[in-house]
Amino acid sequence: MSERKQISFSEAKKLLEKYSITVSGEVCKADITSLDTAAEKLGYPVVLKTNSEEIVHKSDIGAVILGIRNRDELEKALSDINRNIANAGYRKQEELLLQKMAPGGFEVLVGAHQDPVFGPLIIAGSGGKYVELLKDTAPGIGLLSEKDVEEMLSLTRAGQIIDGFRGKPLDKKAIVSIAVNISALMAENRDILEIDLNPVVLYEDGYSLVDARVIKGDPVFIEVEPEIPDKIRRSLNSLLNPESMAVLGASRPGTMGGIILKNCLRIKRLYPINPKRDYIMGLKCYKSVGDLPEAPDVGVFIINAEGTVREFEEFCKKGGKGAIILSDGFAEVGRKDLEDKLVETSRRYGVAYVGPNCLGAINNFSGMNTFFIPEHRTSIIEEPNGIGIISQSGGLGLEIIEMMKADNMKLGKLVSIGNASGVGLPEILDSMGDDPNISVIAIYLEGIKNGKHFLEIGKKVTRKKPVLVIKGGVGGGAEATLSHTASLAGNVEAFRACCRQAGFYMIEDLTEDPKILVNILSLLTTNPMAHNDRIAVVSVGGGAGILIADQITAYGMKLAVFSDETRAALRDLIKAKHIFGANPIDLLGDCDDDRLLEAIKIIDRDPNVDGIITAVYLQVPYLSEYLADRLVDLKHSMTKPMIVSPRGFSQYVFGIRDYLYKKDFHTYTVPMIEPMNIAFKIWKQYGKKF
Repeated sequence: MSERKQISFSEAKKLLEKYSITVSGEVCKADITSLDTAAEKLGYPVVLKTNSEEIVHKSDIGAVILGIRNRDELEKALSDINRNIANAGYRKQEELLLQKMAPGGFEVLVGAHQDPVFGPLIIAGSGGKYVELLKDTAPGIGLLSEKDVEEMLSLTRAGQIIDGFRGKPLDKKAIVSIAVNISALMAENRDILEIDLNPVVLYEDGYSLVDARVIKGDPVFIEVEPEIPDKIRRSLNSLLNPESMAVLGASRPGTMGGIILKNCLRIKRLYPINPKRDYIMGLKCYKSVGDLPEAPDVGVFIINAEGTVREFEEFCKKGGKGAIILSDGFAEVGRKDLEDKLVETSRRYGVAYVGPNCLGAINNFSGMNTFFIPEHRTSIIEEPNGIGIISQSGGLGLEIIEMMKADNMKLGKLVSIGNASGVGLPEILDSMGDDPNISVIAIYLEGIKNGKHFLEIGKKVTRKKPVLVIKGGVGGGAEATLSHTASLAGNVEAFRACCRQAGFYMIEDLTEDPKILVNILSLLTTNPMAHNDRIAVVSVGGGAGILIADQITAYGMKLAVFSDETRAALRDLIKAKHIFGANPIDLLGDCDDDRLLEAIKIIDRDPNVDGIITAVYLQVPYLSEYLADRLVDLKHSMTKPMIVSPRGFSQYVFGIRDYLYKKDFHTYTVPMIEPMNIAFKIWKQYGKKF
């Protein structure tokens, strides 16, 4: 860890003024004559503060005295500060800081921190002495534009106050300018580790910066990755979309090599490599890579670490295009030397690899599945669709597949990246972004080697398709630091800023139930697009509808207000004598198939509705066994998302749900409203169907 030191006020003032940030105050000798002369020049009332580089939180020890109106009060303040500093265990100050007492205004914080993954991280929001308690700030990464800062402020309550909430607007341009200039300062001075401007007192016109804390130390440099080389792009494309595959370590059924070979039998040209076998599963077996009749698109390595290093070079010499290295025994167990050899070979030959120490990749368009879990112990999806998943955790990737299979969902691609020393998250995201078969991407990650690269690739990909991101490890505390800013700007804040600036949708509520992600992907890929979040609730049995309506409003969505035409049509349908048409709608216990389906059609035509949830007790006597087929037919004609939630847990209900799944009609119990809320936000953010 670098040695950190708070620089003097004079040095901080000079640095900030170089970037057009004005700091009020004058450093004076700590005697009453010098202080009074300076105070007369500034004009009473004034503020007296310690100028010690050792004392970080001055107010906490009584080393800041406000509202000094004359020489007598100044002399008393000098005595009080000297006593308070001594009581706190600090040496007597030779110089003190004198500032003009700033008029009251709205206190704002602008801070900065050199994040070790993303580089300069800027935060802005509510300031003052309660900044840690309020936690009303928003982060931004890198060299910020005015638009970036305005978006940051829009995420805070401070931003609403600046815009004039219950009062006149304040000088937003001033605070935006400060944040933009601080981002330039941090980008150009990597030895400035932290800056804390708190408070910046903001007025209707202008500001007063009354406290500036700057921490200096060893420079933090974040390498910005160049564009992904075309040779690596081509190599990665081959290994993720193979027509030919060699399995190094192929073996009898029941072994890892046998499981992978069986899982990949749909590959057009599949070559087992095992020097001790002539045939495996009816396929001719080859002694070595050199014996293969062609250079394969992908080589899958499941041999020991030393053998992998040796054979990977032979594979590259043969002209192999890309590799998936499932083998372990590399950096994760302390053998970084072996992993370094893989990296060097990959760069020398321009051959990309996924791994090592991973589950590899699934591509259901080509038939590749290198996950080495026996079929009878897991779930295998073979039908492709537009969903692409990237996971740093092979186990979580496996769990998501099994949940998707349980819901009869399809899957396009899934890549488990393991150690990611060959190609990492940015390269695979880039590849899926360019893949016309993939329409939506979900990522699970725990750490990033180069946040800037990830951010820049993300900006490019999200212009074409949505990227959902789940970050593991968001609960860890930030390292103790010398300023307010860094305590608020840990890795999680930087990651949130990355997601916002890249255009990712960050899902933060996944930890307890990965089914949330599965339901989001299901909703997005099996429904027409929603344009807003006005929801209609239709129930057969009133209780379920009321509970769902409560959840909809609890998540911030709106209950649709039906048009007069819709109300009249529903009244006629139900033949109700009372005024009918409120949302949620109970179609009553004598509801039959025709009433339910016609009610949904009526609501689908209403311009005030963006989506429909249908909560159905299939057990009621007048709903027939043929309702499932009629719902499937209806969904094909819907213009809005229709989410069906069968209520209850009887075998009859399970049977109908299973039947609907086989018809590619997904139903939902729980979690339902939370993933629906996220899906509607994604439709609104990206403005397209998936």
